[in-house]
Amino acid sequence: MDPLVVAAFAVAIFLEIAIPLALGYWVIRRFGVSWRVFGLGALFFIVVQVIHAPLAVVTQTPLYLAALPFGTTAAVAVLAVYLGLLAGLFEEVGRYLVYSYYFRRRDISLTRETALQFGAGWGGVESIIVALLVLSSMVTYILLTSDGSLPFLPDDPAVMAQIEPLRNIAPFEILMGLAERIMTITLHIAWSLMVLVAVVHGRKALLALAVIWHAAVDAAAVFFVQTQGVLVTEAVVFVFALAGLAYILMQWRRPAS
Repeated sequence: MDPLVVAAFAVAIFLEIAIPLALGYWVIRRFGVSWRVFGLGALFFIVVQVIHAPLAVVTQTPLYLAALPFGTTAAVAVLAVYLGLLAGLFEEVGRYLVYSYYFRRRDISLTRETALQFGAGWGGVESIIVALLVLSSMVTYILLTSDGSLPFLPDDPAVMAQIEPLRNIAPFEILMGLAERIMTITLHIAWSLMVLVAVVHGRKALLALAVIWHAAVDAAAVFFVQTQGVLVTEAVVFVFALAGLAYILMQWRRPAS
């Protein structure tokens, strides 16, 4: 067992939970937007995933197999575009409906500060869920590298092939996952702002842009991680996140409406 790997796991778990909560607290102190809005972002992310995640799981394998005759790379590309569009449609249309109906009926202000807190909650709960999965991976890693075996795992070469990368994981790979969570939260805030502008100003083209942007990020992540590896994937996501940060700053430089 490598102590640096365990330390990287611990740092990633802590920060993937602490960063969104600290961001939510900062928004409260800086702009006075309550935890309620943060919680609504978290709640509606989960509501959307209750429908989105099972649909993605059930449909992706048949779609991949149907596209496989065109070649493995083409099949991965088709699957990536499909999963990206599915995520973009469910999450951005979900945000739009929440703003348009839930927020307005409960007199929750549709301001950029509200969108900031809502996006922090939406991306934050995803980060916290990922942290729990990373915790599970850390426990598995410790058990694997303590005595080299897990008694409850079947003696199946396919299972062992999936476990082996975890046994040999490097600290930087874990910390890259943490960096991805930070980038993803940034993007969720940008999309939350964009969809809010679409609702407030009746600009449905911005909703379409948010769907396409979200779809492009997810599609690129699925495609590049399968074909180019983790480093290239994270570099691509980083470029998208910089664009998200630029959009957030652009909105904040505009006069409040």
